[in-house]
Amino acid sequence: MSDAGSNSYGFKTSENEEWFEVHSSAVTNTNPGSMVYVSIDTTPICPNMTDREFRQTVLSLRDEAVKIIRQRQSELSMWSPSARDRVKAWFGSNDDAVRKTLINGLNNLIQVMNGLTASNFIRPDPERDRAVGCTPNANNRGEVAHVCGPDTATHTIAIDTNFCYLPQKSAGKLSSMQLTLVHECTHFMDTFGTIDYRGAYGRTACGWLARDHSDIAINNADSIAWYILARDE
Repeated sequence: MSDAGSNSYGFKTSENEEWFEVHSSAVTNTNPGSMVYVSIDTTPICPNMTDREFRQTVLSLRDEAVKIIRQRQSELSMWSPSARDRVKAWFGSNDDAVRKTLINGLNNLIQVMNGLTASNFIRPDPERDRAVGCTPNANNRGEVAHVCGPDTATHTIAIDTNFCYLPQKSAGKLSSMQLTLVHECTHFMDTFGTIDYRGAYGRTACGWLARDHSDIAINNADSIAWYILARDE
């Protein structure tokens, strides 16, 4: 879906219009005038806001997150004692390998996040998951969003209803929409290719992971998201 104008079906796709994910299937033939029927799901992604409001919210949070990521890049470049302390607090180590992983990964993360548009965000769809190379998770109670890491072609982010009721930004130990966006984008193989270690969700758990398992903390999605966005307490 383009950012402006209309698509081949005449539906408006201007940034000032509502947008909807279109699921289509058609059977036609060579007869003149044969019709293609398109089914449009107009249910908002979030029940507590319009799709326009959703789009404006997530892309605004994305823009702010990118600014913070650039700040982390600057810190890694200057490599002051406070920057080293922050890295060690979240990953249990601030050696050259961890620093290099962060420098490369943050650069890639910015590129992917800057490329996100309204069309990257969809409702959970098991068939779409299979199409981009992932097996749908049957045990997804409490899930707020998910991606398929190998999906570097479309960077699709599936938004669960639980996402819609999170605070927009993290404060203290609270998760948020913004933290979720960063977390999910670190899963893509062309950013960090992170995984979710069992029990390593949340600010406190990520601190424990850094303390007790510094060998794997740099690969944990929530650890990187909190490293980027956590405010000093």
